[in-house]
Amino acid sequence: MEIGNLTTMLVIGFQTIFSYLNLKLLLSDKKINMFEIIILLLGAFFMVNVFLITGTYGVIVMLLFVFILGWYFIDANNLYIVGALSYVQIIMVISDHLSSMMDTYLWKTTAGTSIFSTILHMTVSIGLGFIICISIMKINPSVEKKVPFLSEFYPIISIMGVFMMLIYYSSIFLGKYLGNNVEIITLNLVFFILYFFISIVAFLMYASSTKNKYETQQKELEYLSNQRYMDVMESQFKEISKFRHDYKNILTSMENFIVERDMDGLDEYYRSMLKTSSRVIEQNNYKLEKLSNIQVRELKSILASKLITAQEKGIDVRIEVTEMIDNVNMDAVSLVRLMGIFLDNAIEELEYLGEGILSVAVYQDKQAVHLIIQNSCREDLPKLHQLKTRGFSTKGTNRGNGLSNVQEIVTEAANIRLATTIEHQLFTQKMVIEQ
Repeated sequence: MEIGNLTTMLVIGFQTIFSYLNLKLLLSDKKINMFEIIILLLGAFFMVNVFLITGTYGVIVMLLFVFILGWYFIDANNLYIVGALSYVQIIMVISDHLSSMMDTYLWKTTAGTSIFSTILHMTVSIGLGFIICISIMKINPSVEKKVPFLSEFYPIISIMGVFMMLIYYSSIFLGKYLGNNVEIITLNLVFFILYFFISIVAFLMYASSTKNKYETQQKELEYLSNQRYMDVMESQFKEISKFRHDYKNILTSMENFIVERDMDGLDEYYRSMLKTSSRVIEQNNYKLEKLSNIQVRELKSILASKLITAQEKGIDVRIEVTEMIDNVNMDAVSLVRLMGIFLDNAIEELEYLGEGILSVAVYQDKQAVHLIIQNSCREDLPKLHQLKTRGFSTKGTNRGNGLSNVQEIVTEAANIRLATTIEHQLFTQKMVIEQ
């Protein structure tokens, strides 16, 4: 076998294997089973033969194979798999060009002229790509923690990756057509790195602008929620003042029955007037005053907004906040997102049922703040693992990301624990935020 063919087989085989392994790293999938390994090795062998026949254009078949493998074995959205695969190829292209530069200026060799030069080139190229992918996987949780809504940009990031990959490979095919040499490889490398970093900077600027817009919207919503809460409190105060005046008249009337020893009249008066008055106190309108114990503005605003909405929809709301809550050790945006998802799901379920109760409890101890949201639910509600699957929804298509987003936020935060249960037709979310 000629050295050229042997080196090509080595390079293509290892590129196929590490393209898939790097894809799993970028998608934070650290598990691999024996069947997956066997399919990957057989696919790598097949790719070697494809490249020997088609040359550089075999990369299209390799990308298709790696995508199908990812689609079958990796639990992720297809668009995210395509996007991650695009970034894997971009990283490997840059790593390959860097390795070619090292061949020329450091090792003084040319890849393909000997088995040693090929192995050296391949080791540096694949090693660099692998290290970069591991680094991205390591820093990704920290980035998502600082930018809580980053997951909402994943579709845009994926599409950007596809376009960048197409541009990169267009340059590579053009360079091959012109006849690759050190100057063209160097020019391509500079172009690739510049274009990559310009794209990243442009995206970060866009993300920053969106974040500022999002925070402004959140403040506006917080202001409106507080305004609604204050309006409800003012209405309650007026009703209580009116009730106090009426109650005084009721007591005066009772005195007449007692003085005249009219027990039958007193009994009838009690049943017709006092029981009705006591029910007024228990109405939903008087339950939100317990939110005054919550001093964390973001939490108070989202609870007030959603619970008032629930009351307006005729839902029976119950809330318990028995002590002052003045601190929650959690990113404000993530906290609002989580509570919004929990309460929106609860309200929608109760609207579907047409009856039931929404209960909210907030309390704290020395170690943590505890948030409990419980709502009545249908008897045939799907299993929890289905509800938490991205894309699955009981409310229709393209609406099933709520609980999967919750899972991502909770997983990324080390101080948050979430327990979800469905029993006795009650759906309960218990979240513990350690201080």
